[in-house]
Amino acid sequence: MIDLDKLKYKVNYNHSLYNFKTKRYESKEATYISYKEARANQWKCEKCEVTFATLKELKTHKIDEHSY
Repeated sequence: MIDLDKLKYKVNYNHSLYNFKTKRYESKEATYISYKEARANQWKCEKCEVTFATLKELKTHKIDEHSY
């Protein structure tokens, strides 16, 4: 399990936990059926609400789309 206190970039991180009662991965944003789907929507752009799988993809999106 990830320790959110030690996570460097936790502002845009969408952490999902497995709920044994519903048998789904749940986060503040949504619920996911599989772990793969939850990982695909792990990082979120705060300006346009688009989700990314990795922090590197989020950084390149911000540079390409939101830089002045």
